[in-house]
Amino acid sequence: MNYKKKKFYVENISTEKLSKKFKTPLYCYSYLKLKKNILDLKKNFYKINPLICFSVKSNSNLKILKEIKNLGLGADVVSKGEMMKAFKAGIKSKKIVFSGVGKSYSELEYAVNKNILLINVESKSELLTIAKIAKLKKKKIDIGIRLNPNINPN
Repeated sequence: MNYKKKKFYVENISTEKLSKKFKTPLYCYSYLKLKKNILDLKKNFYKINPLICFSVKSNSNLKILKEIKNLGLGADVVSKGEMMKAFKAGIKSKKIVFSGVGKSYSELEYAVNKNILLINVESKSELLTIAKIAKLKKKKIDIGIRLNPNINPN
C-alpha cells in the first residue's frame, strides 16, 4: 500500500479505480502484505514450529480464510458458525482451536464430533459439559484451561 501522486494504491491498483468499479464502501485486502506478515511470523518462530491460528472473529471473509489456510495457518474460532466457516475454507479439524466464553452444549458437541485440535475451557461448568459429551461419545478430548490466578499486578 502506498501513495503515488497523492493517490492511494493497494498492490499497484488505485483505490479510486476500485471505488468506481465496486462502489463504496468496500473492503480491499493486500494479499502480498498478508502473505509477507504470515511468512515473517513463521520465520521468527521457525525453531519451535508452532501452529499459528488466525482469529476468524477478526476477519471471516472466506477468500481470506482460504488464503490463510493455503499459507499453512489454522483457525481460532469462538462459535459454531465460525468453525463451519473455517471448515468451508478448507481448514482441517486438527488445525482448529475453539475458544471463547459462553459455548453452548450443541457447539461443544459439534466441536467434539468434528475432532478439532483443542477446546479452550473457560469455566468449571464448561469443563464438566465437555467431560459429559466425551463420556457419551466415548472420546478423549484435548483441552486447554484458562486460569485466572487472581494476582495483584502491583
